[in-house]
Amino acid sequence: MLNKRRKTSQTKKCKKFPSSERIQSGKNKTNVDVSSKRDIIILFGQSNSANSVLSNKYSRSKHFNYFNKKFYFLSNPVLGANGDKDSVAPAIAAKLKSKKPYIFLTNGWGGTSIYDWSHPNSMLVKYVKRNLKDLLKIHRLKYLIWIQGESDNNTDVDYIKEFNIFRKNLLSGISNKQLQEAKWIITQTSICGSKRDYILNAQQKKLAQRDKIYVTKVTDSLDVNYRFDDCHFNKFGTEEIAIEISKIINKLNKKNK
Repeated sequence: MLNKRRKTSQTKKCKKFPSSERIQSGKNKTNVDVSSKRDIIILFGQSNSANSVLSNKYSRSKHFNYFNKKFYFLSNPVLGANGDKDSVAPAIAAKLKSKKPYIFLTNGWGGTSIYDWSHPNSMLVKYVKRNLKDLLKIHRLKYLIWIQGESDNNTDVDYIKEFNIFRKNLLSGISNKQLQEAKWIITQTSICGSKRDYILNAQQKKLAQRDKIYVTKVTDSLDVNYRFDDCHFNKFGTEEIAIEISKIINKLNKKNK
């Protein structure tokens, strides 16, 4: 079975991901001042972490969306991610049992492989890292939500190796003190117009052997009834993803009180 998997490798040349293709503004965006210390949630990966899903409409969120050194009330489509639909971020935010608002850093990009994120000169990582370092001058990193894997379906990628390279590159130069409360939430993700890749899922699950990493049952647990195009999630799928991820966050927050 392994012999039939598509052969892949890291590219020498780094791909370009122009910032102009990220959502940068919107009529429903309200700029807000955030001066006091807040907790940060990063949402990134490929299209199902970006603006490529369908979502229920939510009343104005108390949570914030960071983009280009400014803060806005979180709403769809989210800022800093590409895509032309909705994000799962507002659905997650609506289910968080927190008195204080979170800052969401939403930097997903559709169609990206783990190799795009693990490349030593990854433009994707540089973009997220620049934003995160700016936020960490005042605020605190709490959760990193990683939704990615569709582009690596049925390949021979060593996902654990590439993820750890990506993780190291992203967090290098950030002090242990700034990372001491940071926890990863990683989805089991591989389906996009294809069969579920259980070999890839197994690697994603193994990532939880490291401390402060939690792996979900979604998104591959959701069949075509939860997707509008055999890949991206409809409103029902977005809700299921948000329910599971928010439950993990709420449980961890309760435990750490």
